[in-house]
Amino acid sequence: MTTASNPTVTPAAAHAHCRCGAFRFESASPPILQLVCHCSQCREVSGRPFSNFSFFKVRDTQTSGAHRTVAFTAASGARTVREVCEACGDMLIDRTEGFPKVVGVVHEALDPPLPFKPLHHVWADSRLADTVLPSDVTVYPKGAG
Repeated sequence: MTTASNPTVTPAAAHAHCRCGAFRFESASPPILQLVCHCSQCREVSGRPFSNFSFFKVRDTQTSGAHRTVAFTAASGARTVREVCEACGDMLIDRTEGFPKVVGVVHEALDPPLPFKPLHHVWADSRLADTVLPSDVTVYPKGAG
């Protein structure tokens, strides 16, 4: 017996989840932008020297699972909201009022992994002293605005 596929159901182009799997992200389209952020807020919430983000069109995305939001005013002056898993505390989502049509996802949370080829490094003036920036990307001393 052959089963016809449902043409109205499109498989997700990207999936992501926190460490424990309780908070999940899905996008019907691939990322439209990838970048590395060196701001102090990203370092604080990730516990790493910088954060890798893949950005997706909001209209193509959905999240599920218990999470809490951590809101703050970024150095750019824009209100930023981080969505963090309620169970394990992993940051998964970044939403910034300055870019309301896109949602950032911590790139390392994508599963299966997608290639990471960032074209931009932002808040480079805030990077740690031993962080070397690649020469083949656009570097913004502050945000990319």
